[in-house]
Amino acid sequence: MTNGYSVGGDVVSWCTKCKLELGHTIIAIVDNKPVKVKCNTCNGQHNYRSAPAEQKKSTAKRAGRKRKTPEEIYNEHVTRLSSENVPVARKYRINDNFTVDDLIDHPKFGIGVVMAIVKTNKIETLFKDGPRLLIQNQ
Repeated sequence: MTNGYSVGGDVVSWCTKCKLELGHTIIAIVDNKPVKVKCNTCNGQHNYRSAPAEQKKSTAKRAGRKRKTPEEIYNEHVTRLSSENVPVARKYRINDNFTVDDLIDHPKFGIGVVMAIVKTNKIETLFKDGPRLLIQNQ
């Protein structure tokens, strides 16, 4: 039985740079498992991780820093976009075409910010409860 992974395909992976589970493009596969991926949001390349790595003991240097939650990141993006020109969120429709930084009003997930265009028919959207991969141009 095959798991459906292929080079150039999409997979959800823990991004070591964004510190979120996001859509990635598979770069390399070994034994039918992705081993190297490229983040569709920040374009960083790294090993495939299905979940975040265990936390090591923090050093004095890192002790003062606090990691942002997906909700905090979401609020920053919405505030940044809203403060400049107060955009109106567009109703999400599967056949519409969206661009990066568009505000989307999804009937189930609420207001979201388009973070990246994954392919011509997929968009990575950040909602309060975390990132979601949505379909567009159908």
